[in-house]
Amino acid sequence: MTVEESTPMSPEELVVSVEQADALIDLIGIEAGSSRMSSVALASGLVGAGLAGINGLTGDAEAILGPARTVDSRITVRVVSPWEGGEIREVRIWPSQPRSVAMRTEVDGVHFMQVDYCEVPHILAMENLLAAGASVVDGPPFIPAEFLQAVRALDLEGAQAVLIDLAAHGPSNSHFSQDCWYKRWSFVQCVREDNTSDGWKESGHVECFVTDHLHALIHAPLDPDALADMQGQDAPTLDVPPRTALWALIMALFAG
Repeated sequence: MTVEESTPMSPEELVVSVEQADALIDLIGIEAGSSRMSSVALASGLVGAGLAGINGLTGDAEAILGPARTVDSRITVRVVSPWEGGEIREVRIWPSQPRSVAMRTEVDGVHFMQVDYCEVPHILAMENLLAAGASVVDGPPFIPAEFLQAVRALDLEGAQAVLIDLAAHGPSNSHFSQDCWYKRWSFVQCVREDNTSDGWKESGHVECFVTDHLHALIHAPLDPDALADMQGQDAPTLDVPPRTALWALIMALFAG
């Protein structure tokens, strides 16, 4: 359901298009009472739907997204996977007490909702694909920079091609190689941003390579120029800590 449809929306959840979601995120950063509104917001259809006005968010948008105006940090989780024909999912959370704002991309649009602050750690664990179980470590201790460049650019075909080449170095019967060949992998990126005088700035991140048998931590910078220099023996490393250690890293982002 989108704001263009006539079906009334639940005040507990707002479902909009990607373009409208971008406009709402822009409006979150506008102080209540401000007369500033971007051309994107004006062209998005939010004004006609009663979700935005000259003073910013209105109606259900204000009721649901209002707490996000008070936060100093936000967390974005992006999952990229070739499973079942390809999946790109993004979750964004603006943590605040007692209620936080969460955004999640779905097939029918972008969903905004409020959740209890105490639920945020559970959401982060689920969206980061953290689950109990041991990892089988039978692959290389690194991942090519080209894979990260492709998967961060949402280029699933390019990322898969890099993994096929990596798996070709064997052993062919390893779980790692099999999972790469048969597209049983996911890339998970969790980024914290802090609201500064110069706008939102990245202050920490956790990236993982996840398969049916492995949950590995990727050690690589977000800066594309620094990543491009990580070639050969300097390729990004894969570390396989206990799941509890990965959980602690993600909670450190949440806590700041």
